[in-house]
Amino acid sequence: MDDLATACKRFGPGRLPGADRRTIGAGYAGASAALGFALAFAVAMVVLPALGVTSDLVHPFWGASALVALPFVVPTAFAASALVWRVLPASGTAAGLVGGLLATLLTYLGSLVLVFLVAIPLAWSSGTGTVLTEATGLVVLVGFFAAVLTAWLTIPVGCVCGAVYERARTIS
Repeated sequence: MDDLATACKRFGPGRLPGADRRTIGAGYAGASAALGFALAFAVAMVVLPALGVTSDLVHPFWGASALVALPFVVPTAFAASALVWRVLPASGTAAGLVGGLLATLLTYLGSLVLVFLVAIPLAWSSGTGTVLTEATGLVVLVGFFAAVLTAWLTIPVGCVCGAVYERARTIS
């Protein structure tokens, strides 16, 4: 893990302005992990069907959905990670694992709040049904598919990224 932590510090978000501050560095790490995962997921959803994998859960539509989610997920991951590391009292791998888990869960919740805020004016402009019902329906739908398609992997990835960040932060 030390080699990965050193590589992240040398070539990754650790070189960005303010990355030496614990909360900002955690925000960069969380946003980088979210960006990397979303892009990898999008590529996988295009490549796997091309390789002959057939499933309703493996389709280029889901890859495109991951790309559409980037403006919601990446800034939310930055904010969630910075917030978690601001209140996270301890340092060390265990704290990194817990922080990564909490930041990942907050990223899901925060992204759904952003989707809701975008859905309200869209539902209002459509002029059909009640605005809150339509916006809530969209959030439930997006949240369900996000959880089914990605949470099984983003949660462990978030934990590992949190541990790597905490390790990279503590090595000199």
